[in-house]
Amino acid sequence: MESLRRYSGKGVHEKVSECVKEFMRGTILDAPSGQGALSEDIEALGFKLFLGDIQRENILYRNGRCIQFDLNKSFPFKDGTFDYVVCVEGIEHIENPHHLIKEFARLVRRDGYLVITTPNVMTIKSRLKFLFYGYLDFFEYYDPLLPEERNKTEVYYQQHINPIFYAEMKLILEKCGFKICRVETNKKVKKWKSIYPFIKWLVRKKTKKIFPMDPYFVSDTILEGQILIFIAKHL
Repeated sequence: MESLRRYSGKGVHEKVSECVKEFMRGTILDAPSGQGALSEDIEALGFKLFLGDIQRENILYRNGRCIQFDLNKSFPFKDGTFDYVVCVEGIEHIENPHHLIKEFARLVRRDGYLVITTPNVMTIKSRLKFLFYGYLDFFEYYDPLLPEERNKTEVYYQQHINPIFYAEMKLILEKCGFKICRVETNKKVKKWKSIYPFIKWLVRKKTKKIFPMDPYFVSDTILEGQILIFIAKHL
């Protein structure tokens, strides 16, 4: 069988699988699943895996538990159906991220976990890109793609419509009953290295005064990580 396409940054699926591996075995919803590459990885760890995507025909990993639904709408599952939910590179494509997290909170049982990733728009690189060019990293806002074209383009982030900052993600998760356990990244990125150290020092100096107790706001993960991976427990 041909390798399943991975709609994510390099190393994201591997990092998410590492996080999920720490959980007790149970049921997991992977949405949006894409072709099912991550689902295949996680199911191999011993979890019961359900796949969800807006285009069911795009799901190539068929395990008999593939469901078509739109992340912008209510999900076709009962409350507390899953022990865990994994959402990789999905929330930045969604019109209402608050609704999405509310639905995940409805589906995840108490003491279950949500693992959710999104492009990091708070890196030094992204901040400088916005200063110089007027848009954030991963959000160049090309012309909209037709739904049938979304899985064919090589520039997948053309469809990114909602940059989610760390503070916003934290706010939404906590409003919906989740507590962030930790924040990971797939890899560190740097650019404009001649001025990078000074900008990083300046950002830390200014930001620490506003958020002195937050362990992540000025961490290397936030300032350098390409993709942010949130592991949050449903309280």
